[in-house]
Parts: sequence; structure tokens; C-alpha cells
Amino acid sequence: MTALATALREVAGNRSIRNAELAWFIAMSAQWAYFVAALVFAYDVGGVAAAGIAGTLRMLPAAFLAPFTTMLADRLSPRLVLFWLNAGRFAAVAVIAIVIASGLPAAVVFVAITLEGILSTLNRPTHVSLLPALARSPQELVAANATTSSGEALGMLIGPFVGGLFMAVGGTALGTAVPALAFAAAALIVLRIERTPRTYRPPAPGEERSRLNELMAGFAAMRTYPAVGGLIALFGAQVFVRGVLTVLLVVVSVELLGLGSSGVGYLNAALGAGSLVGAFAAFTLVLRPSLALPFSAALGLWGIPIILLGLAPQVLLAFLFMGVIGVANAVMDVSGISLVQRSVPTKLRARVFGAGEAILSLTAGIGSLVAPILVAFVSLEMALVIVGAILPILAVVSAPLVRRADASAIVPHRELELLRGVPMFAPLPLTALEQVAGGLVPERHEAGTEVIRQGDRGDCWYLIAAGSVDVVHDGEWLKTLNAGEAFGEIALLSDRPRTATIRVRDTIDVLRLPRETFLEALTGSPRAQLAGDSVVAERLAELDEVHR
Repeated sequence: MTALATALREVAGNRSIRNAELAWFIAMSAQWAYFVAALVFAYDVGGVAAAGIAGTLRMLPAAFLAPFTTMLADRLSPRLVLFWLNAGRFAAVAVIAIVIASGLPAAVVFVAITLEGILSTLNRPTHVSLLPALARSPQELVAANATTSSGEALGMLIGPFVGGLFMAVGGTALGTAVPALAFAAAALIVLRIERTPRTYRPPAPGEERSRLNELMAGFAAMRTYPAVGGLIALFGAQVFVRGVLTVLLVVVSVELLGLGSSGVGYLNAALGAGSLVGAFAAFTLVLRPSLALPFSAALGLWGIPIILLGLAPQVLLAFLFMGVIGVANAVMDVSGISLVQRSVPTKLRARVFGAGEAILSLTAGIGSLVAPILVAFVSLEMALVIVGAILPILAVVSAPLVRRADASAIVPHRELELLRGVPMFAPLPLTALEQVAGGLVPERHEAGTEVIRQGDRGDCWYLIAAGSVDVVHDGEWLKTLNAGEAFGEIALLSDRPRTATIRVRDTIDVLRLPRETFLEALTGSPRAQLAGDSVVAERLAELDEVHR
């Protein structure tokens, strides 16, 4: 449990992650509160068909525009992207509240729902792509993802529940006005996140890509990393089922369970409560080296309660079933997002999540469209059974693919752990550490070999993975360095010849980092550079002590 406690402390002590997660929670609460009210408004206007159209309009246009919006956002600071999208969502939902309150044509509401849906496609890919730039270790990243899932779960719990209360007091107008203000609050909180470097790098001369290639970069990355494409496809299936369920719950609440329109919010809140339980359980994934089994199990568990709801449509059981779905949803999100983050390089993450958001928006929109068609051909109960059966079947069939995705993760965990133990690299965020780890070159040196010689020019830095070396200065033994310790930084940071000879005591495995990569990593972070200067000062002081 030490790794879990450490990761939780790191997340709690990371101011930027705290602000990012708070803004995420508020935005998710606002999203669920407003959309439940919007669905109820649509249902009142035109029945289940209108509710299905509302869900489709929110998702389908967003699906086709997500690659374009992600491409534009990729060129901006993630912090600014989150600010402007929350501000835009505030404006769109405020228009919905005004239209409902003033009795203007309902068509304006559907247009505003569409615009909010387009903006929402940027929220998740920007947030989950930003977290690796704020986290400082793989464990902290998984803990941050679990915190994101907790925030989403709380949003799914509090948003619909509070939305239902506001609808009970002031109708759908009040049920959309309050979430609009929440989006504005999320936008302001985002500004408290520290600035991070953009992952986008303009192409070098001769490497310019067409606009179409830019738009398709995320989809191309899924072909390059097929395991990631498989994971996104499974998320798409889950979101399709969720799109169907979101619309069907309106009919379930009003017609099947007799809970009325407020019951829609309460059923969604039960799903949120389950997600909260699942999110807390997902924190234990920090302790697991493999995430394949939790992902596949959660995928299957997502569908089984829907089948049971169709077979036993009772009020108490319905709330229980929604809670179980919520647990599965949280575990699937944390394990799946962590797998995707581990499986693509830093520079491609935003594009992959943007392409994924397009796919998820498309499948959710199709699900919303399929729901009323399905109900027209079969009973509501049978529709639930059919839709619920999709995911357990997929969980069994796709288990080998998920295991391969887990095994093929490109994030070098061993190297990252070694780097995190070096004081000068410990302050770096995970994205920077990944770049450093990607530049490490493994080498083996036999006993008696001189890895570097005093007086030579410094062209690289070394990290000991196994074995030990002696530090020799002016022919005299100074000390011994063991696994996890490093050498070679003095010549690089102070631009002077090597100050000592490093002689292998036992056969060693080292990781060599070229001068340019080493200096780029340290000079890019004031805290890392300060730690490096401190190490150099300490070692020069040791040499002065020898001379005295």
C-alpha cells in the first residue's frame, strides 16, 4: 500500500492537478445536470423521438468536427483550451435556459445543444492529455486518472440529482440556468493551472503535411499503434450502449417505473453514486502492474445490469443496477485511459484522444438515434436486454487484444523509476521524463573498465541500473556509486572537463543519456535545474575536501 499512499499524497500536493480535477468535476456536474434537464424538455416537446434527436444532435455533429477542433486546440495551451471551452459551454447552456424561460422556439434549444456538444468534444481529450504534463510518475498519473474518474462520478451523482431538485422547484429553465453558471466557475478555476509546454511542434522544412493529414493524425496513430485503436473501439461500443441507455432511461423512469421526469435525474444520480464507489476502488489500480483484467471485467459488468433491468424492472432494483453500472464505468475509464496514455508517445496523445472523442461522440449519437427505433420494434424490456448483451460478449471476445495492449505499453517503467530516484530529474513531469527515458541508451561495462576519464570532454550522462563503480580523482579513490546513482553531470552542467575517472568495480548495466537530451530536460525546468546545480555544488565540494 506504500505506492498507493505515495501516489495519493503526490496528487494531493500537486496544485495544478488539484485545480484541473476541480474544474473537471464542476464541468461534469454541469454537463449532467443541464443535459438531463434538456432531455426532459425535449421529451415534453416531442416524446421519446425528440429526446433521441436531442442526444443525437449533441453527439453526431461533434463526432465529425472533433478532429478539426482538436487540431486547432493542439496548437494552443491546454490551459487556454479548457478555459475557452468552458466559457463557450456557459454561453450555450445559458441560451438554452433563456429560451426555455422565455418560451422562444424549441428549435433554438436543439441548436444550442448541438453547439455545446461540439465544444464538449475538447474537454476529455484536453484534460487527459494535460495530466501527464502535470504528473511526475506513472503511479501519480494513474492516481490522477482515478481522481478524474472520481470527479466524473461525483459529477454524475451530484449533477443529475441537483438538476432534478432544481427542475422540481423551477422546471427545466432553472435546471439549465444553474449548470450554465457552473461552467463559468470551471472556466475561472482552469486559469489557476500552471502553464505547460505545448505538445505541438511545427513540422521541419520538407516535412510539411497536408491539412487532411493533420486532421487524420490521431486516426493514423491508431493504425501505427493498433492496440490503442482496439481500446478506443471498445470504448466506442461502451459509449454506444450508454447512448441508448441515456435515452431509454427517460422512458424507463416515466412509463416503466412511474418515477416521473425527476426520476430520470435520480436514476442517473444512482449511476453516479456507483461511479464514485468504483472510482475509489480504481485507486488500487496504482498497485497493479497490469490493467488488462480490470478493463475487460469492467467492460462486461457494464452490460449485465442493463440485461437484468429489462428482466426485472423494479424501482429498487433499478437504482441498484444503475449503481453497479457506475462502478464498472469508473474502473473501465481509469484502466482504459491509463492504457491508452501508456501506449502512445507524448506528442500524439492529444491527437489520439481527439480522434477517440470523435469516435465516441459518433457512437453515442448513433446510440441515441437507435434507442427510439429499437423501442418501436420491440418492447422496452427487450430493448434493454438486447443492448445490455453487447458488452459482456465483447469483453470475452476482446480479452486477448486488451492483454496485448497492456503488454505493448511503450512507457518504459523501469527507466522512469530509475530517473525518478535521481534528485535532478525528480521534479520533472511525466511527459518530460518519458522524453528523457526515450533517449536513454543501455550499455554494459566489465569490471576494471574506465567508463569516463578525468580530463576528457563531457558528452553524456550515466545512470547505473545494476552494479557499482568507483570514483577516482587524481589517482585516489573517492567513493563508490551503486545502482540508482548517476555520474557525469558536472562536466555537462558546468561546461568543464571530466573531474574524475569512473572505474567499474563489478560488471555494470548503465543507461547513457546524450549531452543534448540531458541539458534540454534540465534547462526546461527551473526546479530541475536548481536540483542539478545543487548536485554539482555538492560533488565539487567533495573534490575540494580531497584537495585540502
